[in-house]
Order: sequence, then C-alpha cells, then structure tokens
Amino acid sequence: MQGAWHLISSISTVQLLELLGILSIVTFIGSLLIIPWLILRLSPEYFIRHRLDVIERHRRHPVLAIFLFVLRNTVGLGLLAAGTAMLLIPGQGILTMLIGLSFMDFPGKHHLLEKAVQSRSVRRSLNWIRRKGGKEDLVFTVEQAED
Repeated sequence: MQGAWHLISSISTVQLLELLGILSIVTFIGSLLIIPWLILRLSPEYFIRHRLDVIERHRRHPVLAIFLFVLRNTVGLGLLAAGTAMLLIPGQGILTMLIGLSFMDFPGKHHLLEKAVQSRSVRRSLNWIRRKGGKEDLVFTVEQAED
C-alpha cells in the first residue's frame, strides 16, 4: 500500500494531467463503443419485465444469484463512476450512468430507473440508438406494450 502511495505522490502535475487526458480519451471512445452495444442488447420490454426476471432467477439459482449480484454490482458501479466522470469530461454521461444503474441490484433500483426513463430526452436517446442498430424501440410502460 505504501508503495502505491509513494508512486502516486511522486507523479508531477504535468504527468497527472497527461494521465487524466488519456483517461478522458479512453472513457470517451469506450462510451461511444460500449454504451450503444449494451443498449442494443436490452430486450424491448426490459423496463417492464426485468424485475420479474430477476426474482425468478434468484429463486431458481440462489448460488448463481450471489455470484451475479457481486459481478453486476461491480460492473454497474464502474459504469456509474465513469458516467459521473463523463458529466465533466467528454462522453455519454447520463446514458452511461443509466446503464450502470440497470446493471446493479439495490433496494429502490427499479423506482430509480423508472424515474430516469420518464425523461423524454432519455427515452428518445435510447430509442435513437436502437433504431440506428436496427432494433425495435424500448417499451417503457405496460400500456405501450399492450398497443
């Protein structure tokens, strides 16, 4: 631990700014590639059916559920952190944060996601990416699914 701290403290301001610049470029390019891919992989009814699918998966495979819980929360937290950083540096911050939240399992997650996708601009952005990828639009409400 002291070795890592020594390394960090020995970095000059110029080196730190260069490192942050490289990190900014990598997260920008990564968000342009990964976020659309993840959005295209969602089922059209994701925002309606996902909660029920998770409950069923936990009931059928409890050990696998624990492993997936840790994995999904780790990936989700990383995406949430990257999305938060992208609010200040170039990238798709809001969409990255939304994808990060959708990966994670925590109390109130579904309510938070429902609030996030109530924004017309978020819905438009998600469905624009899906149309560009040749996928059908996401369904956000049960009423939409019944049409």
